[in-house]
Amino acid sequence: MNIKTLVFSLLAAGIATSAYAVDIQRWQTDAGTQIVLVERHELPIVDYAVVFKGAGSTAEPEGKSDIASSTAAMMLRGTADLNEEQFMEKATDLSTHMEGSSSPEYSMMSFRSLSRADALDETAKLFGQAVSAPRFDAAVLTRLQNQAVVSLKQSQAYPGYLTQREYTRLNYGSHPYGKSANRSEQSIRAVQLGDIEQFHRQYYAQDNAIVLLVGDVNREGAEKLVRQTLGQLPAHAARHAATPPVNVEGGKIRRLPFAHSEQASIKIGLPVLKYDDPDYFPLMVGNYVLGAGGFDSRLMKVLRDKHGYTYGATSSFVAYEQKGPFTISFTTKRENSEKALQAAQQVLAAFVAEGPTAEELKQAQDNMTGSFPLNFDSNAKLIHMLVGVAVHNRPNDWLDTYPAKIRAVTAEDVRRAWQKHIQPKQMNVVVTGGVSSSK
Repeated sequence: MNIKTLVFSLLAAGIATSAYAVDIQRWQTDAGTQIVLVERHELPIVDYAVVFKGAGSTAEPEGKSDIASSTAAMMLRGTADLNEEQFMEKATDLSTHMEGSSSPEYSMMSFRSLSRADALDETAKLFGQAVSAPRFDAAVLTRLQNQAVVSLKQSQAYPGYLTQREYTRLNYGSHPYGKSANRSEQSIRAVQLGDIEQFHRQYYAQDNAIVLLVGDVNREGAEKLVRQTLGQLPAHAARHAATPPVNVEGGKIRRLPFAHSEQASIKIGLPVLKYDDPDYFPLMVGNYVLGAGGFDSRLMKVLRDKHGYTYGATSSFVAYEQKGPFTISFTTKRENSEKALQAAQQVLAAFVAEGPTAEELKQAQDNMTGSFPLNFDSNAKLIHMLVGVAVHNRPNDWLDTYPAKIRAVTAEDVRRAWQKHIQPKQMNVVVTGGVSSSK
């Protein structure tokens, strides 16, 4: 029986969520690499990911954009011995899938392979060459930059992009988390091949690496894979400055003109949540009630069902090392922009003042815990969950205890946490294409 079948069988049987224990093995190599392993031997597949902490966009110098993402992408475009075409052919022959990506605080490289010894060994060797001795080709960088510029120009034709960019500026200003708002054709093309090479030298090392493995591999095999993939990297990464605290400045509003759309794009929010905040669970449960619970959320019931202002309204939290954003997002007809904005603000203010009802709390807890096992129904999904556990230095039982912690949240916990962290009148607001902004 595969994992997905098992999960749905257990759900149908009504078995408690605590039954879905995830047996996490966790240790550190002599070189300082952290290893997180979950063995799953039902299928002959291994999913491998390595996170390089500090190798994110916050480490990019001012005036230059996409260094982190371009480095991660170019590492899988060739090695010292293989050009891009040869590398792709080799990966295809091995039936492996490799990816590279970046975020504000780290970059991640990954592959999936059959667990058969010869296939896994060859895949690990190829991946190790890409990580430790990548071929940084100027032609590839130019192509990536051209693609990025085209994508940027296309994005600028949409009010949603303009809203997000201005919203990031309001929330983060000159803070490293705000760098994406300053991304331009000039900052993209300002990056030279030497910037990519230097970034790789500084931030790809063994002591800032976290390796996550899920699948048909044991501890001995995991240690071998780490040696094969990371053994040729430098021992120590450059010590970049820690991400500074966010200087939160709220109560600002921006109305941007946008004449080419009948829809206005609106965001409301503020930097709020650090990943180690003790109010993490009350905030997340409350967020489900407010705007993450789909058609059952308060925002949807008021903005969509009651007033017909929008097809969908959501709220969300993003947790970073420093404060990540709390955001309410929706679109509405231009002529309804001010009324819809006021309605959303009223919903937020009422929720912060009152907290959830008993019925809302139970529904949120039932849905959040009931759907939680679906995060484990594939190796790739579990890898994603383990990234959060490892990068945020959460305990090994974080996933096992998550449902119980959700269940333990009371209505008063939610009300207290939201009143502590969310001041409705201090939210930053961006409206693109609204009535006021079009005048």
